[in-house]
Amino acid sequence: MDPAARERITLVEVLERTASFDVFSSTVQAAVQRLESEGVRSLISIQFHARPEDTEAGAVITFADSREVMEHIRRISGWPEFKALLGVARPVDVRVYGRLGDEAHAWLRTMNAVSKVFESPVAGFVR
Repeated sequence: MDPAARERITLVEVLERTASFDVFSSTVQAAVQRLESEGVRSLISIQFHARPEDTEAGAVITFADSREVMEHIRRISGWPEFKALLGVARPVDVRVYGRLGDEAHAWLRTMNAVSKVFESPVAGFVR
């Protein structure tokens, strides 16, 4: 298996939108803009998906290096954009693909939304 693929970690989240679609959308956009400019280097992709008529939203977050997930959490925890995001969406289900460190895993579990962890990569590659 490609060593770069082995280090990847992807979080797939289902969120309950707790604010209007417009407020949710603008809040998410502000958080993503800050992550793009000030986030950890190994955060290689973040995507939010939602429809105005649905209170569920989704997020797919991918890190190139699983060792930086906790640094990501520490960095964003004090940001007003992250606090605002928690005010407009509540995690309902989180699936983790890859091996998280113990500290990051414990932090994610505080959300009471982690339903499954797939931590043993079997095959894959990164282009």
